[in-house]
Amino acid sequence: MSEKKIIKIKEDIRTSEEIIFLQNLKLKSKFGYYPHEKTNEQELVFNLKIFTNENIYQDKNLEEIIDYDKIIKIIKNILNEDINFLETLAEKIISKIFDDQRIKKINIKIEKPQAVKECGSVGYEITKIRN
Repeated sequence: MSEKKIIKIKEDIRTSEEIIFLQNLKLKSKFGYYPHEKTNEQELVFNLKIFTNENIYQDKNLEEIIDYDKIIKIIKNILNEDINFLETLAEKIISKIFDDQRIKKINIKIEKPQAVKECGSVGYEITKIRN
């Protein structure tokens, strides 16, 4: 007989935030506004923090959690679109991730380390909250 395994903390202890994060996801893409960016691949670096509603996990299947592999697939799929600006890219990624109703806040930072030779990287960062 199989028992359900539920991980639960004491009643008087509450979770203030649950965060799934992706740190330094490096993807190559033909991305940007300038003609040379549309013909030559460059590296983009993604850092995300995805804040979720408190959940009780049974440790049985991926549907119980926010699967970071799905988040990576979302980013890769959107990178295939013809997008000029990091601001647009971030908005599209955030919008798609928010399809999961368990997510309440997203912080995304996208960097272009090779864009400006005098800088370690340049980029864009934004945080969005579900109303």
